[in-house]
Parts: sequence; C-alpha cells; structure tokens
Amino acid sequence: MKIKLLYCYIVILLIGVFANSAFGQTVEENAVQDLKEKVASKVAEIRKKNNKAVSGRVINRSGAAIKIKTSEGDDFDIKLQESGLTKYYQITGAQQKELDVEDIEKDSYILVTGVINDKTITANSVFTDQQFLSGNGKISEVNAEDYIIKVITADKTVYSLSIETYTKQQIVNIKTLEMERIGFSKIKEGDSVHFVFKISGDEKNNEYSADKILVIPQEYFIK
Repeated sequence: MKIKLLYCYIVILLIGVFANSAFGQTVEENAVQDLKEKVASKVAEIRKKNNKAVSGRVINRSGAAIKIKTSEGDDFDIKLQESGLTKYYQITGAQQKELDVEDIEKDSYILVTGVINDKTITANSVFTDQQFLSGNGKISEVNAEDYIIKVITADKTVYSLSIETYTKQQIVNIKTLEMERIGFSKIKEGDSVHFVFKISGDEKNNEYSADKILVIPQEYFIK
C-alpha cells in the first residue's frame, strides 16, 4: 500500500514538473515571437520611411551591383537583393510585366525604389522604362529637305529635332485657341514649340527624334 502511494506521489510530481516546464516553454516561445514581431514591425516602419525612388541610366553592371547616372549627373550604386527580394518590371505605356534580373542591361533607363544610404540604394523594385524629355523653346531653323527643326530653349540649349512619320504634330489655332493637326510645311522659324522626345542614350549633339510637338505661331504673341 505504501509503495502504491509513493508511486502515485512520484507520478503526480513528474506531471507537475513537466506541466510547469511546458508552461514555461510556451511563455518563452510567446515572448520570443512577440519580440520578432516587434522587430519586424520596426524594420518595416524604417524601410517605409526611408523607401525612396531614383532614376537614371545604367552605366555599369557587375553581378548583383549596378551603377546608374541620373539626369542631374549623380552616380548611385544599386544593390540587388537575392532570393526574390528585389522585383524587376518593364513599363510599357500604362502596363507593366515582370522581368528577370538578366534583363537589366547596360544603358537601360531604370527607376529604382528602395532604402537609400548616401549614394547607395538597396533595391526593392527595379523598373525599366523609356526616358522622355520635354521642353519648350523657339524654332531657330527649319530644314524642309531633311524634316528637321532646330529649337533654342530659354537656357540657350539647342536641340535638333527630327520630325518622323510617327511624330504627333499640332499647332494652336490663334483664332479659336484649339489644337489642330498640321504637316511639316506649317512649321516656321520664329514660332514657339513645346516638344517631347525619347532618349536612348546613343544620341549625339542633342539630336533627337520628336514624339510630339505643339507649335504656337509667333503671330499669337504680336496680335
């Protein structure tokens, strides 16, 4: 009888020990999980706060590192994260499709979002896009043979714009102030023009193919 009681006592004692141990382990695991969640939340908060975007043309590509130069002439080092942490996309009009990292090549124009530290950005997303430039100025020369106009801007920059078959050409009707489609023959020296063109990175001497031009006749300013 005494042996049975002693056996029962030992069993109850062991159950209590294991129960306390399991309870302690559960509390410890919950505490660790809470800590992990707080750290993850803080990291996400910091990333969201420091998440910015930089755009430029790829001037060097080596493994998981890219160097770009912005339109302002600043260089940025781009760190590409492995294991799918950095996403890659191509923008076409209003749509985008996912790319592979190998599709990011030298001379590509890209927009990078991520955490910036000085001149280094750890990329969350990389978008390849077509770089456009828009501006306005006065037409200083019209070459009717080659369908080229020269435009001088307010800061004295001179652009040679080739008018292509796809170039959208419009003019402001000075009577109705409506925009109308025109042919090349309607463009005159002295007219003002707003322009949009793509930049591929291969152009020289500020020579570009125009995507859109909007001509404002000089008569509009002297009427």
